[in-house]
Amino acid sequence: MGTSGGSSDPPDRAGTPDARRQADSGWMAAPQTGPDARRTAAHLTLALLGYFVLVTAVITLSPFDFSLRRLRIDLRLVPSDIVANIALFVPLGFLGRGLVSGPGSGARAVWVAAACSLLIETAQIFIRRRYVSPIDVVSNSCGAWVGVVLRDWLERWALWHPRLVGRIGLDVPLVGLLYLLVPQLWLSSVGMIEDARRSMTTLLLGCAGSLVLVALHRHRWQSGLRLATHVVPPLALIWFMVGALPAATASPRAFVALAALVAVLTWWLLRGGSASDEQRFEITTLQRFLPVFALYLTVASLWPPFRSLTPWHGAVGFANRLNGAGVVDVLILLEQVGGFTLLGYALAEWRGRRELSLADDLPLVAGGALCLAGSLELAQGWLTGPGASLLRGVLATAGAAYGAAVYHLARAHVRALRASEVAATSEAA
Repeated sequence: MGTSGGSSDPPDRAGTPDARRQADSGWMAAPQTGPDARRTAAHLTLALLGYFVLVTAVITLSPFDFSLRRLRIDLRLVPSDIVANIALFVPLGFLGRGLVSGPGSGARAVWVAAACSLLIETAQIFIRRRYVSPIDVVSNSCGAWVGVVLRDWLERWALWHPRLVGRIGLDVPLVGLLYLLVPQLWLSSVGMIEDARRSMTTLLLGCAGSLVLVALHRHRWQSGLRLATHVVPPLALIWFMVGALPAATASPRAFVALAALVAVLTWWLLRGGSASDEQRFEITTLQRFLPVFALYLTVASLWPPFRSLTPWHGAVGFANRLNGAGVVDVLILLEQVGGFTLLGYALAEWRGRRELSLADDLPLVAGGALCLAGSLELAQGWLTGPGASLLRGVLATAGAAYGAAVYHLARAHVRALRASEVAATSEAA
């Protein structure tokens, strides 16, 4: 079929958008994939999509204070809420598009996202001080549509072509950190609505993402795709603004200032760097990423800062029931668990070159996460507030285990893609 742009690719099945859609969650894909690659792609996409859906549901349904209440419908048009609701569902549409193919598949992905939004909005009927808003459902659906359109645009740009996958670094599981940082930015920037000081943790996440973007550009994009260096700071700016958009509703000036700082930092990190074909740059990148992220995780887990000391106290569960806690308390808990999910992914990536199975990798990753989570809970016990929680530490460790599992899904998909490429090269020869 002819398309605008005069593509010289042959009009075979492998070149169609539906074939290119047999991809994973968005950082690794290939038009000509075998059954193994399609299976690993679906597993990886579902793992990431489920994580995004969970974060979205917790953000919108906190504090889980359910009871029978009078139906209240809100038809107000609040621009900041509309923008935030659109941004919240863009990743869901982008990831969901990778699970469907065929005529009308994009519309199906949008309809599924709209149904999820409707379920969430219906649940808000039973939450104290919440209103049902048809505007939110429409905004969420528009966000999913934007994600679908973005996915299709990237495919038409041939970003997922197998001859380019290795050159631009889309076959590097390290890119998964950028995906997992997006919901983490959501949670941190939502906290800015209640406490402007949360800009500190949001900026640390932006710095961590900049380190990964610069490393990918220097080692893959610059030498393979020839992506111009001046494109990377705007790319970092867009990535940060999508993730930290809730901060715009709290303080537009702070949001713009943080985004500008991330772009400037990315530009500064790019100075003096040259293209490199080094294949094993993940460890060097993680050596820079992990200290910044560990600082973020410590500050976020012990939030709010500057609390006075008190005799050590704690509990097996939570000091207050989860459905009796405030929205901020629930989001801080989710942010800590999400942060450990990212940590688990990074730790598994650090050990990725050892070619360990998930069963062999999990004990050390979970053990390291348990030590950090235990240390943070011990510190919580000495600070004023709810104190330490054994259950919170367990949930954080479970998040790290899930992050390690997602990394192993990503690595399995990389192997399947490379096997498909080798098979295709052999057939062509």
